[in-house]
Amino acid sequence: MYLHIGNDIVLKNNEILFILDYASLKENNIFNKFLENIDKKNIFDISENKPKSIVITKEKGSIKGYISNISSNTLGKRSFI
Repeated sequence: MYLHIGNDIVLKNNEILFILDYASLKENNIFNKFLENIDKKNIFDISENKPKSIVITKEKGSIKGYISNISSNTLGKRSFI
């Protein structure tokens, strides 16, 4: 199955590791360190300056992050349909 995360981006469900709320993570030091360790070219901001969630994936052995303007609750519901 696939998950549409916004801005015409579709991900395979089996590649998704986390779907997290962006606002609560901004203040989390551990998560900020995790993001620092991900190569900056593997973080994609597709939120159109309205970040609501971040989707962490493992694609072809590489960790990637997608910042989306769709809430983590909505994405979570879509991923289990």
